[in-house]
Amino acid sequence: MIKSKLLTLFFQKFVKDKDIRSFRGKVFYYIIFRLVRNFLAFDIIIKIYNFYIFGSINKNKTSYFLLKKCEFGDFHELSVIKKFSKKNKIFLLDCGCNYGFYSFYTASLSPDNLIISIEASKNTSIQFLKNLDLNYFKNVYFKNRALSNTDDDIISFNESLNDWESSQTHNDFKNYSVIKVKTLKIDTLIKNYDFKNFMPIIKLDVEGNEINVIDGALNFIKNTSPLIIIEFSKFTFDIQFNINYLKDFLVKYDYSIYNDKNEMLSFDIILVKLKQLKKNYKTIGNYYLIKNSSKTMEEFLSNE
Repeated sequence: MIKSKLLTLFFQKFVKDKDIRSFRGKVFYYIIFRLVRNFLAFDIIIKIYNFYIFGSINKNKTSYFLLKKCEFGDFHELSVIKKFSKKNKIFLLDCGCNYGFYSFYTASLSPDNLIISIEASKNTSIQFLKNLDLNYFKNVYFKNRALSNTDDDIISFNESLNDWESSQTHNDFKNYSVIKVKTLKIDTLIKNYDFKNFMPIIKLDVEGNEINVIDGALNFIKNTSPLIIIEFSKFTFDIQFNINYLKDFLVKYDYSIYNDKNEMLSFDIILVKLKQLKKNYKTIGNYYLIKNSSKTMEEFLSNE
């Protein structure tokens, strides 16, 4: 397929400084995009909410879907972060930050918010840093490490052609390469940060290694009772040890599971939902782990 710089510049001008969400559902946008998408020569700068992202022209990159769908999604998660940010300074640990949407969204809400973004993939890290330079945020700090329950172990990381699949726990995808990455615990990562006056949030999407990341953050969790936004997948809970660990964690640290309807769910229900997934599906999406009788739970359940 021949790439056209002229068509790419036309499309870039077409979307320039317009929130990409304003095109959602607009037939003329989708017609134009379908006509030019295969001829685009370089990534497109997109405005969404009040920050900028490079929308990839490659279908195997997560940011491509900003161009295709004109929206990021995760509406409930973003609304919770926004609600918390109105009353508090947020300390966000964006674990498995990919190209950085959660990080940049939180940073854009207030310059007082503090964000540490962590991504194990070297290729995806490059995309994150390009987006960071595009926005000039001063409250975002980035680490290219593999979060786990140990420090400085050199592990094999499976880097998928599809950047949303890369994982240190499995290689259940068609095309991948293996790279070496150092591990890092959250408890070690945050030891030099002052977050006493912040509302702590952990966004956890690390393709099957979530339990090890929690295990490496127990001091932080014990001392701050963060809201944990976690993706539940078969990659994590096909392993009995991980099931037992999370069950014990919920009891020991007095946490409960909530869905995007603000309903509390038992862990057994989560396991049933995972078992009911069709063969080709691996995840049931994001859920919340919240400390019982905490300020975090109070604000999460509030209608404000």
